[in-house]
Amino acid sequence: MSLAHSVHKRRGLVLAVLAGALLTSACGLKPEVKDQLKAGGGAVGAGTTGGVDAGTTGAIDAGTTGGAGTTTGTIAGGTSGTSGGSGTSGTISGGTSGTTGTTGSGGGTSTTGGPANAPVQGQGTTTGIDFEKKTIKIILHGPLTGAGVPQESFRTGGPKYWEKSGPNGGPRLIGGFRVIAEAVDDKYNAQDALRACNAAAKTAFLIMGGAGTDQIQACGQSQVLRRGNVPYLSAGVTETGLGSVSNYFATSLTYKQQSPLVIRAAREQGYLNKKWAIVITGTPNFADARESMTAELKKAGVQGKAGPFGDGDIYLTEKTPRDCSDVGIKLRSGGYETVYFLGQPLFFGQCVAQWPSATYTGPGPSFGIQSVADLACRGGASQYHAYYLHPAPDKAASQIEARKFAKDTPDFTDDIESGIWGGMQGLEQAFNLVKGPLSRESFIAALAAAGVPGGVTNPAVYNGGSRFGGTGAYLNKITCNADKGVIKTIANYKK
Repeated sequence: MSLAHSVHKRRGLVLAVLAGALLTSACGLKPEVKDQLKAGGGAVGAGTTGGVDAGTTGAIDAGTTGGAGTTTGTIAGGTSGTSGGSGTSGTISGGTSGTTGTTGSGGGTSTTGGPANAPVQGQGTTTGIDFEKKTIKIILHGPLTGAGVPQESFRTGGPKYWEKSGPNGGPRLIGGFRVIAEAVDDKYNAQDALRACNAAAKTAFLIMGGAGTDQIQACGQSQVLRRGNVPYLSAGVTETGLGSVSNYFATSLTYKQQSPLVIRAAREQGYLNKKWAIVITGTPNFADARESMTAELKKAGVQGKAGPFGDGDIYLTEKTPRDCSDVGIKLRSGGYETVYFLGQPLFFGQCVAQWPSATYTGPGPSFGIQSVADLACRGGASQYHAYYLHPAPDKAASQIEARKFAKDTPDFTDDIESGIWGGMQGLEQAFNLVKGPLSRESFIAALAAAGVPGGVTNPAVYNGGSRFGGTGAYLNKITCNADKGVIKTIANYKK
């Protein structure tokens, strides 16, 4: 593994796995992968070469090793009703939803809308809508195989919302149509994600990105999706190549947008005035996260290993590192007390094992979920402690919020499932924005013009321009109880 203070040069169109994002639903690792931690582990997944989408311009080579996120993201708009204050340590505060659109965070407008109108055959693109069976098909792509999220939680989050959170535990309908939510396997790499998205464009009304910065960026840039006017929604991750894509919506704060909030959390929780290091994958897709966080650290006047924080305190890693021995040496010898980490989950666990005494921190969705917390606690011999931002609150808080919305909501299996459920809640709100017959075109236009208020997840505001609509992020405090992570949401920060 090489360490450098500048981004590695691209080698063709190498598509590697383990990107930081979703759901990017989650960075969870399967049991057989987690078991590699103490044995030193191997590279998880292999990059492949070759073009996938002949019509795609720009690189899809950004094979990153960031953790997969845990939710399909917030599909929300400006807050409706009374605006809440910014969360502070020990509190979770935010705006309460009203019934009509008002000024939201960032000056955007939102509305709970609805009830949603039914689609009409022949009016707009209605691919994915079965008029005979009265169903609307949506697809969520994510890592059902490989070093990804737990399979069943990924599959069950969507159906649990659409089929079991309606009146008396029944289905929720969109204009009288049932929503069929299916999860498809992107094998945790950009090439297969692009294939899955391009195939889904032929059968689904819209697509949601479930995990991985690479996967999301590849699908977001797909010319097949653009030509078909396929709405594509994902958690906020990289901004690279996505800011002008008219069918794309980031439904939570991007890594770049979260950098000031990482600083705020550090100041309020007492670990800002420490020696800082950045450990991050050295790929183009993480460049905006690295550059924005570096600028925030310098502005805050924090210290590095030998004076003010500088380039010598930034450690870029390969896309699929084999172990953390080199980085571990750097962290120990530099005496770093706080580590901003964004990279591969298995590698993260190894680094925690090498240097467990530091406070780890960073943006979400990446390391603020249960499976990664468990991994880190095992690697850190229960010393691991961290503060990570996340699009949704912890499982218990999400359950409480969900039952305010639908009292018959089933219990959540884990925080991956609760995050996906929250994303589907926002998606229904987005459907309800459409004023005329539902089509791909009317959905994109309605959501782009405003936003929706959210519930389990924070609002997002597009307001006719930005593709990055996130307005806030929850702060998760992570500690250990033996080899299990303990996650507690302690704040809700607004950008």
